[in-house]
Amino acid sequence: MTAEQENAHQTHAQSHRSGLTEDSDSGRQRPAEPEPGPEPIAEFTGCNESGPTPETSPAARARTAGLGPLGLSPVEERVYRQVIASGAGSARGTARLLRLAPIEVEQALARLQALRLISRSNAEGLSYVPGQGVAASGSREVEYVPEPPTETLGALLQTHAASLISAGATVEQLSRLYGQRHPGQDRLTDAATVVVGSGVNEAVHEMLCGARLEILNLDRQPFVRPLDAHPLVPAMLDALERGVTVRTIYASDAFRVAGYNEYIRQARDLGEQSRLLSHLPLRFMVVDGTSAMLPLAADGSWVTAALVVHGHLLVQDLLHTFEDLWLRSAALTRQGRGHEGFSESELALLRMLSTDMTDTAISRHLGTSPRTIGRRLAQLQHKLGAQTRFGMGVEATRRGLL
Repeated sequence: MTAEQENAHQTHAQSHRSGLTEDSDSGRQRPAEPEPGPEPIAEFTGCNESGPTPETSPAARARTAGLGPLGLSPVEERVYRQVIASGAGSARGTARLLRLAPIEVEQALARLQALRLISRSNAEGLSYVPGQGVAASGSREVEYVPEPPTETLGALLQTHAASLISAGATVEQLSRLYGQRHPGQDRLTDAATVVVGSGVNEAVHEMLCGARLEILNLDRQPFVRPLDAHPLVPAMLDALERGVTVRTIYASDAFRVAGYNEYIRQARDLGEQSRLLSHLPLRFMVVDGTSAMLPLAADGSWVTAALVVHGHLLVQDLLHTFEDLWLRSAALTRQGRGHEGFSESELALLRMLSTDMTDTAISRHLGTSPRTIGRRLAQLQHKLGAQTRFGMGVEATRRGLL
């Protein structure tokens, strides 16, 4: 190596240690590339091994939105995922794992803490003392630990849904004003309408009959009251027979309705994709990514008023909300045989139990008695070697059965 090359090598090393490097074109210094560190946690990209797959429906495009609709930036979501995966982490360590600038991570951690998704803890530093072993070093480093996401993110979902309903009502007012000033030029592509009484049933029936591509449905109480003139169950089954993709997330309270499991079986046999979630923060239905129905008021178990919206801008938040809930829910049925010596019926029992369904609700869904369900769960608990039902869930999760 010549003296000139040696000087250039030393200059480059000093620049790298200082966090700066020289731009070969302008001669100005710029931040150096971060050193390679441990691989960050894997993130779902929505692409297969051969590259991106073109998505056609608005719902499909919404699946890769992550937590953006709830106000989190991509960096904040990456940092949050890393803290959850690590169990705890410092700003410096998280920045190294994600290969991000420390200032970016610090800002993201501050925002996540403000949203109560993480909290601070002062971790005591450790050091090895020759002849004594590991001991406290006296230094402390701020670490961040994750908080349960369901409570905070669920509240954010409800807030966004309430904002959407309010925006829809405002759009309806503006549409009426536009109609008064421009008679004969009504546009239904971006509009909202409040329907009441039997109008709710008629609006839902019209949406089901007009569906062509996809129906996304959150199914929980209160329900839309059935009317002979516009039967909703046949309309939904007819959509499935026409080849419309139907994805439904059922809340556990839907299984408290006697006989409702018969409809769920019919829909499943016709191709409905169904999942379970113990609690749904709201109820709505989106059709073809362009129309949606959200209940506004209820009388007991029946919806008495609803907001019907048309237009991509108004339903985008609902699409994102549905996809987020879909990822958090458990499959109601799965194709294929059970594994590790467990039958599909036993796996189905575990999935329903994991969504906080009671023995009575499970028995209604399976068409048997609560006593039979209790006996089957006791046998399953023994098979898993668990002492309690909680332990049964933990063991099932450890084995990858849930």
